Amino acid sequence: MSIVLTLATLAIVVAILVKDWGHRRVTLLALVRPLVMAAVIVPFVMPGWDLSGSGLALEVGSLVAGASIGVLACSLLKVSVDKDGQAWTDAGYPYAIVWIVYAAARQLFIYGCQHWYSRDLGEFLIHNHITVAAFADSIMFLSLAPVVSSRLAILVRSRWQTPAHPTATSTAQSVRS
Repeated sequence: MSIVLTLATLAIVVAILVKDWGHRRVTLLALVRPLVMAAVIVPFVMPGWDLSGSGLALEVGSLVAGASIGVLACSLLKVSVDKDGQAWTDAGYPYAIVWIVYAAARQLFIYGCQHWYSRDLGEFLIHNHITVAAFADSIMFLSLAPVVSSRLAILVRSRWQTPAHPTATSTAQSVRS
């Protein structure tokens, strides 16, 4: 397993937890940044799309699985909107646990592919007519899809929220006016 990929996975999880831990303001840049990064990274590091057969099914399946992990993580965030319309998130231990378990499972799977069941994996890919490029794409999708989907889910949830009710004093002042 490449030490660079391991460090990149750890850096992504640490960055997510640092950005989201506690009570945080939701900014447009924070929501759009993963989308821009994915748009820049994907074309340069993807070996190539497998546009048919089992390779495509694996790629789509990994996108769905990754997106599901991101939505699960987002479901553990409290998303609220204050009276000014500013969205806020509150992340705690359950949110952190999802990201840590996800990163550990992904690293364990990659390690297993390289050391424990590489022969079985190779036979599986050959028997199912899946290219190594499609398998590599699916691993990358499992890295990017959770981050992107969690940010999109935060955006959607913040748009569904209604602003918090104004305080009693501001309501009374608006009635007097």
